[in-house]
Amino acid sequence: MGPTNIRLWKSLGITPTKTSFSHPISGKPIYMFADVPHLMKLVRNHFIDSGFVLPNNKYIGKQVIQEVVSLNKVDLSCVYKVTDRHLNAIGSQRQNVKLATQVLSNSMAKAIS
Repeated sequence: MGPTNIRLWKSLGITPTKTSFSHPISGKPIYMFADVPHLMKLVRNHFIDSGFVLPNNKYIGKQVIQEVVSLNKVDLSCVYKVTDRHLNAIGSQRQNVKLATQVLSNSMAKAIS
């Protein structure tokens, strides 16, 4: 989300725990959520930066993808598109939707399962 959207959300009182505001005329709730490409980038960035704890209390993070990328350099793999660039994204690369979706792809899920 850009700074304009962030300001709008703040002015409407939108927070992680309060995701709606009242329509000024009808009073009905209007729910706010980030666009899917933005959510994909957020998930990928959190995964790379901090990882996730799965419901079975197993931690999964960047190192799992790094192992797949390392194997990918030696053998032909179904995740040939994912490279170190995907894992070490900095600056504007962290906003690249294509890189995020490739890390979170079905092919990658199959490779790490």
